Amino acid sequence: MNGWEKKIIDAFIRHYFASTAEDSRSVLRLRSSILFPDFFEASRNEKNSYLEAAESLEKKGIVKLTWEKYREDDLLKTLSCENFEKLFEETGRPFPKKEAEKIRAILAEKTRNLKNSIAVQSEETVQMAKDVINLIEFFSVNFGIQEIEQGIDLAAMEDLIRLLEFCFNPFQREKITTRALSILLYRDSKHLENLLAACKPLLSQAEKTIPAAILNLSAFERSYPETMIAGKIIIEYKGEKTPLSNAGGHILGIPLENAEEIENIHLLADKNNKTVLTIENKETFYALASPQKSNNSDPPDYDCYLYIGGYLNRAVTAIIKVLVTSGFSIYHAGDLDPDGILILQHIKDIANTANAETPVTPLGMDAATFNQYKPWARTLTKPMLNQIKKIRDETRLIPELTGLIQCFEETGLGVEQEIIDYRFSL
Repeated sequence: MNGWEKKIIDAFIRHYFASTAEDSRSVLRLRSSILFPDFFEASRNEKNSYLEAAESLEKKGIVKLTWEKYREDDLLKTLSCENFEKLFEETGRPFPKKEAEKIRAILAEKTRNLKNSIAVQSEETVQMAKDVINLIEFFSVNFGIQEIEQGIDLAAMEDLIRLLEFCFNPFQREKITTRALSILLYRDSKHLENLLAACKPLLSQAEKTIPAAILNLSAFERSYPETMIAGKIIIEYKGEKTPLSNAGGHILGIPLENAEEIENIHLLADKNNKTVLTIENKETFYALASPQKSNNSDPPDYDCYLYIGGYLNRAVTAIIKVLVTSGFSIYHAGDLDPDGILILQHIKDIANTANAETPVTPLGMDAATFNQYKPWARTLTKPMLNQIKKIRDETRLIPELTGLIQCFEETGLGVEQEIIDYRFSL
């Protein structure tokens, strides 16, 4: 297959996957002017190569050509394909529709076999086994050519099922790293990570309709989100009678595993208006959240402090939801740049999933603070400035942010949070 033959076939394959009505596909048609827009400006050799490739594919029965009269020559108008199987056969790839059907049939058979074997499972593993079976059954119905396009083939699905069967017994997953498990299952230390990355769209689709989250496959992704919180607070964990009391207001590290088990966060001192300051950057967090070392008896400016660390990870997201349901009002301090505003916008989105009435109030994120630190500002790159387009209207209307966004647009500058002195604005 020469260069132009490959380009033409690749274009038809992209067109095939882009078409959504799988069962109604009968003909794929491409305009020559779109396939080769610079035809008239190209050299004679390049034109000939293109036309010879098209005619060669027609002889193979892969495409049909339609010509039109142009001046004294015939001009190639369109290329059409009706034989999709032959199209993929030319590339050595299986035909997606048949491959998807084959995979669905294998998954359906696997589902039946697992349902027959569930009776021999112990009581403590039977629920997990049911969740695994439900997930495989979902794949047996919904697996399609989109998954083939994403690179998920029969081998990948068999490997995924091997992982899911391993999950039948949740206790097997304890005390083993992802790479050690990958060697155990696949004799390859990195295969499990690559498999989950390839199957992520399919798993995300499944989690929207069935309780696949119970399987917690994200735990195998070698990602360890965590956050930090400080303040004189009481943390109550699900199913535990004895809460964690942070009477000294110390900085506590909270990994995702713990964050997802927190049910409530309360103050040691009873108070009607509870506040949390979320802080984007670590240096500022340590400066503001560390317990006072002096004997100053003044009350703290905020009841607790939460480290964000940029765009929210899953541990931060979990804690924000708990703080909102626990009745905390949210204030946020971040970089004075477009990304800083987008992070605030994201915090508000997460807070609203727990309580739509929860406001997120900016601290020191305004035109006055920007102008105060403008001599030490940094130049924003074009991609950074383009982030302004992602700021929604309701965020732009927050009074403090309206003028700040105008500062970015007029100066092309941004201010990093670490250089801001918050002592006189708290």
